Amino acid sequence: MTQVAQNLIKDHYNGLPSLNLLPLDPVTIKTISIENSGNKAVNIRLVFHNVTLHGLKDIAIKKITGFPKDFEGSKNEVEFIAPIIQLVGQYSINGKVLILPIQGNGQSNFTLENVKIRVRFTGKKVTKNQKDYFQTDDTKITMTTTKLWLNFDNLYNGDKLLGETTNAFLNENWMDIFNELKPDISKSYASAIQTIINNIFAKLPYREYFIE
Repeated sequence: MTQVAQNLIKDHYNGLPSLNLLPLDPVTIKTISIENSGNKAVNIRLVFHNVTLHGLKDIAIKKITGFPKDFEGSKNEVEFIAPIIQLVGQYSINGKVLILPIQGNGQSNFTLENVKIRVRFTGKKVTKNQKDYFQTDDTKITMTTTKLWLNFDNLYNGDKLLGETTNAFLNENWMDIFNELKPDISKSYASAIQTIINNIFAKLPYREYFIE
Protein backbone atom coordinates (compact mmCIF):
# COMPACT_ATOMS: atom_id res chain seq x y z
CA MET A 1 0.00 0.00 0.00
CA THR A 2 2.90 2.34 0.75
CA GLN A 3 4.23 2.11 -2.82
CA VAL A 4 0.75 2.51 -4.32
CA ALA A 5 0.21 5.70 -2.31
CA GLN A 6 3.67 6.99 -3.24
CA ASN A 7 2.99 6.39 -6.94
CA LEU A 8 -0.41 8.09 -6.70
CA ILE A 9 1.19 11.23 -5.29
CA LYS A 10 4.06 11.17 -7.77
CA ASP A 11 1.88 10.67 -10.84
CA HIS A 12 -1.27 12.58 -9.89
CA TYR A 13 -0.28 15.33 -7.43
CA ASN A 14 -1.83 17.87 -9.81
CA GLY A 15 -5.19 16.10 -9.70
CA LEU A 16 -6.99 13.31 -11.50
CA PRO A 17 -9.88 14.68 -13.58
CA SER A 18 -11.34 11.24 -14.34
CA LEU A 19 -12.08 10.81 -10.63
CA ASN A 20 -12.65 14.50 -9.95
CA LEU A 21 -9.65 14.30 -7.61
CA LEU A 22 -8.45 17.75 -6.58
CA PRO A 23 -4.75 18.69 -6.79
CA LEU A 24 -2.56 17.63 -3.87
CA ASP A 25 0.08 20.26 -4.60
CA PRO A 26 -0.52 23.08 -4.30
CA VAL A 27 -3.52 22.91 -1.97
CA THR A 28 -5.59 26.06 -1.47
CA ILE A 29 -6.70 26.66 2.12
CA LYS A 30 -9.23 29.36 2.93
CA THR A 31 -8.26 30.01 6.56
CA ILE A 32 -5.70 28.77 9.08
CA SER A 33 -5.83 30.20 12.60
CA ILE A 34 -3.04 29.89 15.15
CA GLU A 35 -3.91 31.31 18.56
CA ASN A 36 -1.55 31.03 21.51
CA SER A 37 -2.94 33.00 24.44
CA GLY A 38 -2.38 33.27 28.17
CA ASN A 39 0.85 33.83 30.06
CA LYS A 40 3.13 32.32 27.42
CA ALA A 41 6.36 33.36 25.74
CA VAL A 42 4.56 33.47 22.39
CA ASN A 43 1.15 35.09 22.82
CA ILE A 44 -0.31 35.80 19.39
CA ARG A 45 -3.28 35.53 17.12
CA LEU A 46 -2.02 34.62 13.65
CA VAL A 47 -4.52 34.06 10.84
CA PHE A 48 -3.63 33.01 7.30
CA HIS A 49 -6.17 33.84 4.58
CA ASN A 50 -6.44 32.21 1.14
CA VAL A 51 -3.05 30.54 1.38
CA THR A 52 -1.50 27.85 -0.80
CA LEU A 53 0.23 24.83 0.72
CA HIS A 54 3.22 23.60 -1.29
CA GLY A 55 5.46 20.56 -0.88
CA LEU A 56 3.22 17.51 -0.65
CA LYS A 57 4.23 16.28 -4.11
CA ASP A 58 7.76 15.66 -2.82
CA ILE A 59 6.89 13.67 0.30
CA ALA A 60 8.40 10.24 0.93
CA ILE A 61 5.93 7.89 2.59
CA LYS A 62 7.72 5.76 5.19
CA LYS A 63 4.92 3.66 6.64
CA ILE A 64 1.20 2.99 6.31
CA THR A 65 -0.67 0.83 8.82
CA GLY A 66 -4.34 0.02 9.21
CA PHE A 67 -6.87 0.25 6.36
CA PRO A 68 -8.45 -3.20 6.88
CA LYS A 69 -11.29 -4.34 4.64
CA ASP A 70 -13.67 -3.91 7.58
CA PHE A 71 -12.64 -0.31 8.21
CA GLU A 72 -15.38 1.05 10.48
CA GLY A 73 -13.59 2.18 13.67
CA SER A 74 -10.18 1.12 12.33
CA LYS A 75 -7.04 2.83 13.62
CA ASN A 76 -4.94 4.02 10.72
CA GLU A 77 -1.54 5.67 10.54
CA VAL A 78 0.64 7.23 7.85
CA GLU A 79 4.21 8.45 8.35
CA PHE A 80 5.98 10.62 5.80
CA ILE A 81 8.88 13.01 5.37
CA ALA A 82 8.69 16.24 3.37
CA PRO A 83 11.80 18.22 2.35
CA ILE A 84 9.74 21.43 2.50
CA ILE A 85 6.20 22.34 3.48
CA GLN A 86 5.43 25.93 2.62
CA LEU A 87 2.44 28.18 3.26
CA VAL A 88 2.26 31.30 1.10
CA GLY A 89 -0.48 33.92 1.21
CA GLN A 90 -2.19 36.65 3.19
CA TYR A 91 -1.78 36.91 6.96
CA SER A 92 -2.77 39.04 9.92
CA ILE A 93 -0.95 38.93 13.26
CA ASN A 94 -1.26 40.61 16.61
CA GLY A 95 0.36 39.87 19.96
CA LYS A 96 3.79 39.26 21.46
CA VAL A 97 6.63 36.93 20.45
CA LEU A 98 9.07 36.36 23.32
CA ILE A 99 9.83 39.97 24.34
CA LEU A 100 8.69 41.57 21.09
CA PRO A 101 5.24 43.08 20.40
CA ILE A 102 4.15 42.28 16.85
CA GLN A 103 1.33 43.37 14.57
CA GLY A 104 0.73 43.54 10.85
CA ASN A 105 -1.06 42.17 7.81
CA GLY A 106 -0.03 41.43 4.24
CA GLN A 107 1.85 38.70 2.38
CA SER A 108 3.59 35.92 4.27
CA ASN A 109 5.80 32.89 3.83
CA PHE A 110 5.75 30.17 6.51
CA THR A 111 8.16 27.37 5.59
CA LEU A 112 9.09 24.17 7.42
CA GLU A 113 12.15 22.19 6.29
CA ASN A 114 12.82 18.46 6.67
CA VAL A 115 9.42 17.79 8.20
CA LYS A 116 8.58 14.40 9.70
CA ILE A 117 4.84 13.88 10.17
CA ARG A 118 2.85 11.03 11.68
CA VAL A 119 -0.86 11.13 10.83
CA ARG A 120 -3.38 9.10 12.87
CA PHE A 121 -7.09 8.80 12.16
CA THR A 122 -10.07 6.49 12.66
CA GLY A 123 -12.00 5.01 9.76
CA LYS A 124 -15.64 6.04 9.50
CA LYS A 125 -18.09 4.36 7.14
CA VAL A 126 -20.26 6.60 4.97
CA THR A 127 -22.81 4.83 2.77
CA LYS A 128 -23.98 6.39 -0.50
CA ASN A 129 -26.10 4.57 -3.07
CA GLN A 130 -25.61 1.33 -1.13
CA LYS A 131 -21.83 1.61 -1.38
CA ASP A 132 -19.43 2.20 1.52
CA TYR A 133 -16.88 5.02 1.46
CA PHE A 134 -13.99 5.67 3.84
CA GLN A 135 -14.00 8.99 5.68
CA THR A 136 -12.55 10.31 8.94
CA ASP A 137 -13.24 13.16 11.34
CA ASP A 138 -10.59 12.79 14.08
CA THR A 139 -7.26 13.31 12.31
CA LYS A 140 -4.31 14.10 14.56
CA ILE A 141 -0.66 14.60 13.70
CA THR A 142 2.69 14.81 15.42
CA MET A 143 5.51 16.59 13.65
CA THR A 144 9.16 17.59 13.89
CA THR A 145 11.23 19.92 11.74
CA THR A 146 14.84 21.01 11.44
CA LYS A 147 13.97 24.60 10.54
CA LEU A 148 11.10 27.08 10.50
CA TRP A 149 11.56 30.06 8.22
CA LEU A 150 9.19 33.03 8.51
CA ASN A 151 8.65 36.19 6.53
CA PHE A 152 5.85 38.69 7.11
CA ASP A 153 5.52 41.69 4.80
CA ASN A 154 4.00 44.97 5.98
CA LEU A 155 4.62 44.62 9.70
CA TYR A 156 3.95 47.72 11.81
CA ASN A 157 2.00 49.48 9.05
CA GLY A 158 4.83 49.11 6.57
CA ASP A 159 7.77 50.26 8.73
CA LYS A 160 10.48 48.61 6.63
CA LEU A 161 13.35 48.77 9.12
CA LEU A 162 11.28 47.53 12.04
CA GLY A 163 9.74 44.83 9.85
CA GLU A 164 13.13 43.55 8.67
CA THR A 165 14.46 43.57 12.23
CA THR A 166 11.43 41.65 13.46
CA ASN A 167 11.64 39.02 10.69
CA ALA A 168 15.33 38.53 11.50
CA PHE A 169 14.48 38.15 15.20
CA LEU A 170 11.76 35.59 14.43
CA ASN A 171 14.11 33.49 12.32
CA GLU A 172 16.92 33.65 14.87
CA ASN A 173 14.51 32.31 17.50
CA TRP A 174 12.58 29.92 15.28
CA MET A 175 12.97 26.88 17.56
CA ASP A 176 11.44 28.57 20.61
CA ILE A 177 8.62 29.93 18.45
CA PHE A 178 7.94 26.54 16.83
CA ASN A 179 7.87 24.72 20.17
CA GLU A 180 5.39 27.26 21.57
CA LEU A 181 3.13 27.11 18.52
CA LYS A 182 3.51 23.40 17.71
CA PRO A 183 0.13 22.29 19.13
CA ASP A 184 -1.75 24.89 17.06
CA ILE A 185 0.40 24.31 13.97
CA SER A 186 -0.21 20.56 14.24
CA LYS A 187 -3.95 21.09 14.62
CA SER A 188 -4.07 23.33 11.53
CA TYR A 189 -2.05 20.92 9.40
CA ALA A 190 -4.16 18.00 10.64
CA SER A 191 -7.28 19.77 9.40
CA ALA A 192 -5.71 20.31 5.96
CA ILE A 193 -4.53 16.68 5.74
CA GLN A 194 -7.95 15.39 6.82
CA THR A 195 -9.55 17.32 3.97
CA ILE A 196 -7.12 15.68 1.54
CA ILE A 197 -7.76 12.18 2.95
CA ASN A 198 -11.52 12.57 2.73
CA ASN A 199 -11.31 13.99 -0.78
CA ILE A 200 -9.26 11.01 -1.98
CA PHE A 201 -11.52 8.37 -0.44
CA ALA A 202 -14.76 10.08 -1.44
CA LYS A 203 -14.15 9.28 -5.12
CA LEU A 204 -14.40 5.47 -5.05
CA PRO A 205 -16.15 2.93 -2.82
CA TYR A 206 -13.62 1.64 -0.32
CA ARG A 207 -13.64 -1.98 -1.60
CA GLU A 208 -12.40 -0.79 -5.00
CA TYR A 209 -9.06 0.13 -3.44
CA PHE A 210 -8.40 -3.58 -2.87
CA ILE A 211 -7.13 -5.89 -5.60
CA GLU A 212 -8.79 -9.27 -5.24
